[in-house]
Amino acid sequence: MIDGNSLAYRAFYALPDTMKTSKGQVTNAIYGFTTMLLKIVEEKPKLIIIAFDKAAPTFRHKEYKEYKATRQKAPPTLSEQMPYVRRAAEAFDIPVYELEGYEADDIIGTLAKKAEAEGHKVRIVTGDMDAVQLIDDNIEVLTTRRGLTDTVLYDEKEVENRYGIKPTQIADFKALKGDASDNIPGVPGIGDKTASELIREFGDLDNLLKNADKIGSEKLKAKVKDNAEIAKLSRMLATIVTNAPIKIELKSIEHRDPDWKKVLAFFEEVEFNSLLKKYSEKLQGEGLFTAVEEKREVIKKERLDYETVDKKEALSALIKKLSAQDAFAVDVETDSQNSFSANLVGISLSFEPNSAYYIPVGHRIGEQIPLKEVMRELAPILEDAKIKKYGHNIKYDAEVLKRHGAEINNIAFDTMVAAYTLDPTSGGYGLKKQSHGLLGKRMIDITELIGTGAKAKTMDYIDIATASDYACSDADSTYQLAQVFTKKLKDEGLSDLFFKIEVPLVEVLINMEENGISIDKDKLKIMSKEIEVSLKDLETHIFAIAGETFNINSPKQLQKILFEKLKIPALKRTKTGASTDVEVLTELAKDFEIAKKLIDYRQLQKYKSTYIDVLPTLINPETKRIHTSFNQTITATGRLSSSNPNMQNIPAKGDIAEKIRSAFVPAEKGWKILSADYSQIELRILAHLSGDEMLIAAFKNDEDIHRATAAEVFGVPLDKVTDEMRDSAKVVNFGIIYGISEFGLSKSLNIKKAEAAKYINNYFKKYAGVKKFIDKVIEMARKDGYICTLLGRKRPIPDINNPNMSLRNFAERTAINTPVQGTAADIIKVAMINIYDIIKKDKLKSKLLLQVHDELVFEVPENELEKVKKMVEHEMVNAVKLDVPVKVHIGSGDNWAEAK
Repeated sequence: MIDGNSLAYRAFYALPDTMKTSKGQVTNAIYGFTTMLLKIVEEKPKLIIIAFDKAAPTFRHKEYKEYKATRQKAPPTLSEQMPYVRRAAEAFDIPVYELEGYEADDIIGTLAKKAEAEGHKVRIVTGDMDAVQLIDDNIEVLTTRRGLTDTVLYDEKEVENRYGIKPTQIADFKALKGDASDNIPGVPGIGDKTASELIREFGDLDNLLKNADKIGSEKLKAKVKDNAEIAKLSRMLATIVTNAPIKIELKSIEHRDPDWKKVLAFFEEVEFNSLLKKYSEKLQGEGLFTAVEEKREVIKKERLDYETVDKKEALSALIKKLSAQDAFAVDVETDSQNSFSANLVGISLSFEPNSAYYIPVGHRIGEQIPLKEVMRELAPILEDAKIKKYGHNIKYDAEVLKRHGAEINNIAFDTMVAAYTLDPTSGGYGLKKQSHGLLGKRMIDITELIGTGAKAKTMDYIDIATASDYACSDADSTYQLAQVFTKKLKDEGLSDLFFKIEVPLVEVLINMEENGISIDKDKLKIMSKEIEVSLKDLETHIFAIAGETFNINSPKQLQKILFEKLKIPALKRTKTGASTDVEVLTELAKDFEIAKKLIDYRQLQKYKSTYIDVLPTLINPETKRIHTSFNQTITATGRLSSSNPNMQNIPAKGDIAEKIRSAFVPAEKGWKILSADYSQIELRILAHLSGDEMLIAAFKNDEDIHRATAAEVFGVPLDKVTDEMRDSAKVVNFGIIYGISEFGLSKSLNIKKAEAAKYINNYFKKYAGVKKFIDKVIEMARKDGYICTLLGRKRPIPDINNPNMSLRNFAERTAINTPVQGTAADIIKVAMINIYDIIKKDKLKSKLLLQVHDELVFEVPENELEKVKKMVEHEMVNAVKLDVPVKVHIGSGDNWAEAK
């Protein structure tokens, strides 16, 4: 028996509300509720029912108007999910009950006792503790706690262990201590401990009131006597009804196996792709469901005009049609996700809705036109700058096609980037999801074609007819989505951001990824051996302090050495015992040498295993360079990220970090690495956005902003500011941008909370405009539900009005940071586009290689060095005009470390 409302509520707060469909419908409560249903259904109980609360007042409200009056209204993002929660139950064929004037608990209480009387064992599944009063020999309660996987199964013994009383005494217990969550008053001044003791002594509320004179404490006696009526009212409010007027023949609702096609259709509608995939595969294995074949039948029924182009005459006709278009969508099929090693298997194209063409070129079986002939015909069309090209993650398609002889010119739309621009927090911008949500098209997932894991095939092994349907659907959906997104971007005021920054940036990133960067693998090999020696020395030192050898990488063995043998105090505990994480070791390192050596050991080991030994393995055998992949749709702030390798995480400080960076070198003699890094760009943006006169003046006067802040925070003259004070002020300056709390600052600076509060207060006295700006940003986020950057990028802040304080506080910090960090991201993107355009227009040999945080890295021939330095600085400084001067540090050298 499931309490639908409490379980959905628990799911909503257990899972992030960034879980959304492509239409923007939040699904965290639906997903959590559904996964619990799956677990319950898989246990195959004889009966399942779900009870929900009705919106109408209950008999408890009529008796006590203040009942649940203090409860905050459910957030809109939870309320809008409740119809889907009910539909999840319907999909599983589980009966749903609700009764006017009664709560879900009362329905469950009545049916639980009825089921028990008919000889059933009953399990109640709920998100709160009210139902434990129903527990007896045949009824148990499974409650979820902080998260959906953190559950406790209560029987009579477990209730007594927790409360010290029997389940039948819970309502009497609440009569005395009340229940704040339901606004049940209870007896003023009586808490859990006293209530429990009184019920244990007197048995129940009636006996307690009858024998109130026997209470030992005069003060407590008076409380009980004076509030006898309140206690009785509270007991009535807390007691679950077990005789509600609900008539059900339990035999008529025995649970059958769900109609899995109905369940899978629901998963598809709410875009639970992982569940859809898992249960589709499971059912396919049982011969109950063949997803690919069903979807191919849908394609036939929809009468889509999809054509396989496998003859020269058909290709010529297609080329003629393409050359007459203003725009078309292009999509490639390959045998790898790595665009720099993938072989082309096929190309799909679409220039009108529900119509597309597939040109197979690399299938292992089937009639195909030779690749060279296809590219000879298609290249001029792809390279024609007059025709707009659309794609979904078109960066990948462009890189693959260029390696096979055709460069895409005039990239005009990327539907993945458009989906991200419209909502940078939802994640999951896949074509299938967007097509389903916005076009109502249910597409075949690639894993349904090629499989997963070790048994997965590559696309070249798939028969041409199946691949054609799949690929044509991709191109067709991309073309249609471009039309839908164009309108949505205009409606949201995001057209300029998308068409002037995000789309032009795609071409820049393609160029950067193709450029790659060269590394000196011999230097890294030498470094790896040197670190091996250092690790051995550290290991010997650690073993000497410990007095024995052990596995340093084993948390259990390390716990034993530190906290049992050496008796070092444990600062933090986890499920597996005392923590040995970096935060703990950093704190212990102040007093214990072994902790310091362990930090050094872990740091060196990380450098070796993550960078020094891995980077050489990523060198492309053809280009002899490393080609990182820049991700345009990952971060919510608009910043780029990179992967394989993640260049944003390449160490920047310390001797080892400098050695690693020194391995990034120009590929040819007579070339240099040039680095251009914005100086304190986020603080300068903060000055501009806040309009704070003191902050603006400090930047205009070219003051050391951290030293100036230190003078104010510590209340000392500028010339008395120490380096330590300046370092602390730096933490304050950047912490303000990230909405740092008193607790956060105290932790960062290792000072008392009161002192941290003083630092923050002093900062806001000095920079009052910043405080006004922060308050205004939070107010705007509360009102609008989103925050904008200077160039109009929008970021939703869904938890800004959340009743959960920790989620609300995090949302406020996000709101404060977004306009600053997001604007910094936009500014460097504008600079990258402008610099790339000049390199291209002036036909310079120089190459833009990397973007890492606020830094751009180039490879430049010496004869272009001075010209490029001036050009890069000018474009970065003038990318966007601010009310404060923008500064860029430019350096060059024989490697990345020297250039810094």
